[in-house]
Amino acid sequence: MNTMKLKALIAAALLAALCFGLAGCSEKINLDISDSPAEQEGVTVTLNKASAVRKSKPDRYEYVFSGKITNDSDEGIMKVIYTFSLRDKNGDEFRSFAEVYDGEDKAIPPHTSIDFSFDDFKYGAQDVPSSVSIGIASVQTETELPPAVIPQAGDYLYQVLGDEHLANIKSVPPIQLAFHIDQGGYGRTATFEEGEELDRAVELLCDIKIGEETDEMVTDNYNWILLTWPDGSETSISLNLKSLEFPIHNTPHIYGLENLGSFWNYASEYLAED
Repeated sequence: MNTMKLKALIAAALLAALCFGLAGCSEKINLDISDSPAEQEGVTVTLNKASAVRKSKPDRYEYVFSGKITNDSDEGIMKVIYTFSLRDKNGDEFRSFAEVYDGEDKAIPPHTSIDFSFDDFKYGAQDVPSSVSIGIASVQTETELPPAVIPQAGDYLYQVLGDEHLANIKSVPPIQLAFHIDQGGYGRTATFEEGEELDRAVELLCDIKIGEETDEMVTDNYNWILLTWPDGSETSISLNLKSLEFPIHNTPHIYGLENLGSFWNYASEYLAED
């Protein structure tokens, strides 16, 4: 063996030893793929690449997957829930999880494919992964999935959330309105049950308008407005701090709110600790 090759081998060995001793180094494992493609109701999910990277600080695996979803049917596909099963070298499953394609207001057209790729699955110490299998849990077409309710800027909050009681609030008002503020686990609630105070809270609520959609989301200020109707049913409006948090086909969207300040300030005067 010549001197250059020997030096290269020694350098590689030293690097491997150094990496083994350092907490931040990683080891990539290319996973075998089984049961791909998976098919259900005219939809095919193909997993093309799968790998796991072991991080020693913290001790966990980070998974990377990529592939495509193909709609072979004659209908638009609105939602696909596809599943991954991780297996060890003996073929035993030790973890499974699901990913959701949610088209919201845009379906996968008939006889069309879309790509997927993500690397945000991170798990703690576990069995060494060897393979992954792909499956499909459910498929929903355009006709099966109800049309999405999508708030539009400038519309009144009570009119556009797809709630019949809320839309008729002026003709059939609630018998109770509760406003809750939770700041990092410190909860306070204002409750209006009758008389002029309830009437005023409802009036200010009806003045609130939808603003522009935003991607600003907080993690420690989950607030809500809860309305109770004469028939005993309830309507809940979720707030992310002072913005509307509204699900569109189970995916949360955040919208700014206009005229919320007047309602917020009025209700805040009646807050009591939970």
